[in-house]
Amino acid sequence: MMRRGLLILVIAAGVALGLTACSDEAPAPSGDPPILVGFDSMPKQLATVVFTATPTPVIVGGETVPITAPTPTPGPPRPTPTMTPYVGIFLGPPTSESGEPAPTLVPYAFGAVAPAGGAVIASGAIGAGGTGGCSFSVAAQLANAYNRDAALRERLGCPVSGGALLAPMAAQTFERGLMLWRGDTRQILALAHDGRLWQVADTWNEGMPADDPAFAAPPGVWQPVRGFGLVWRSNAAIRDALGWGTQAEAPAEGFWQDFERGAMIAVWGQVYALYPAEGRHSGPLAP
Repeated sequence: MMRRGLLILVIAAGVALGLTACSDEAPAPSGDPPILVGFDSMPKQLATVVFTATPTPVIVGGETVPITAPTPTPGPPRPTPTMTPYVGIFLGPPTSESGEPAPTLVPYAFGAVAPAGGAVIASGAIGAGGTGGCSFSVAAQLANAYNRDAALRERLGCPVSGGALLAPMAAQTFERGLMLWRGDTRQILALAHDGRLWQVADTWNEGMPADDPAFAAPPGVWQPVRGFGLVWRSNAAIRDALGWGTQAEAPAEGFWQDFERGAMIAVWGQVYALYPAEGRHSGPLAP
């Protein structure tokens, strides 16, 4: 009898469980819902943060201000050198009576430099046979005139070259002097008997007037022509110092030697010592 009762209870319990499993509705909870307490009891969810590029802010509107580079401040002005004024009377550019251009005066240039170590003054005669205290000997054509005059030696100094023949060359005698033409340098020398010396560039060229009819020479004398004539007509000082030509110009042979403070030239059997820096000459001297 007890066994039958237990069997009926087991069957009843199984039927109840089967009905509960087949029901579509969840059983309603009974009592109050659970209460979560504390940070760790709260529900959590993982969030992913993505960083994006921050755009450059653009300022719109506002006042536009131009930006300019600072201007450098100039320094104090430097004083301008003042040339010493020349006091004199301007007489106008040199002209000739014939309207031809006046020749240009040129500085004198030695043909060689002085020996190294400065000027050397000869203590005695240094003719063609010896040099004394100089580096070069005086040429034979000039040695006699040089050696016999101590004042001339002191004035000229030592030779600075061995000298050379002048070719081509022309010469013309005048009432009170002499004119010489050096073809190698195209220079004209005017030597007055009173010791004055002029050295002038030869600017005459073929096609220019050879003379000037306005200068009528008296009988027995000549008006210089070509290069001599142009210098003579264009320079009143030279014309007045030399006077008229006593013969026509002619080819000549000459010898030239440079010295420390001048030069010497031999022409037509006579010797002249020239001091261009002084505008003077000595001569004629006997060879």
